[in-house]
Amino acid sequence: MNERINSVETAPSRATLSLDRLRTAPFLNVAVAIVVIYVILTAITGETFNTVNNQITIMRAASVFLILAVGQTLVMTTGGIDISTGSMIGVVGAIVGSGLETGMLDPVLAIPVAIVVGAALGAFNGFNITVLGVPPLLATLGTFVAYRGFTQYYMGVNLVTDLPNIVTAVGRAWVLGLPLAVWVALLVTLAGWFVLQKTLYGRYITAIGSNPKAAEATRINVRAITASTYVIQGALAGLAALVLMGRLNSASAAMGEGIELHVIAAVVLGGTYLFGGRSTMIGTLLGVYVIGMLENGLIQTGAGFFVQRMILGLLIIAAVALQLQQRRSGPV
Repeated sequence: MNERINSVETAPSRATLSLDRLRTAPFLNVAVAIVVIYVILTAITGETFNTVNNQITIMRAASVFLILAVGQTLVMTTGGIDISTGSMIGVVGAIVGSGLETGMLDPVLAIPVAIVVGAALGAFNGFNITVLGVPPLLATLGTFVAYRGFTQYYMGVNLVTDLPNIVTAVGRAWVLGLPLAVWVALLVTLAGWFVLQKTLYGRYITAIGSNPKAAEATRINVRAITASTYVIQGALAGLAALVLMGRLNSASAAMGEGIELHVIAAVVLGGTYLFGGRSTMIGTLLGVYVIGMLENGLIQTGAGFFVQRMILGLLIIAAVALQLQQRRSGPV
């Protein structure tokens, strides 16, 4: 009899626990935001926004953001940040684009070269942070400026166009009813989810972000693991650069400018803690869709570029403020 009473008494508490977990799901807020924003934009723009073709356009445009956001999620899970992603895209575009233009780079090697160059740029970030001890924000701010300066010096006003078919296919080809770039971005996201959720490496990343000293005490190589996330971010920046080059069929010194704000906003909106230790690839995917949806909708309403940047900045502030509030209210 007592066992039955106990089971009845614990049932509400279990239900409450499940509800609390649902409320604090990292990506729940952004999922709700998607529904609200979607309804508002559909009401304002009418049928032009709420069409299959337009949704595919959003996904195609956001594919570059998503590839970068996967790497940024790994970096931010360790408690770091990389604001040099747009500048890395510029460097990769300059090197690969000019190599293709002069014939010094075989088009077949464009993809691996782009990824290797990006990984090298990311490794430099990782070195500055883990070996020299420069804080991630300042280290990547430095390379944000330095990498863009190199791109502008190297490219000047030159615009590389008419890229080989193997490059343009990455950004323009269609497979199974969707742009190839979308499939690439989704595969990268799936790989990122698997790494975070199903591998020892992913658990190490989370442990470092939660408490680096405790992680080091358990013999996790904190410096090596942390540096590796920046290498992955760089490699993905190389891949994203190739997707962007393929879509634009060009490369210039301005390529990738401002893209880092979109990426950081998407990752934070998706529920990855800016302070490290908690992340969600599903949330990152949804966060990227929010950014892409907003940009598309604002363009259709006639909002200018500067209005879009204002809203993006305010979104970052709101997302970080919400995380701070959740942090003060206790662990989730």
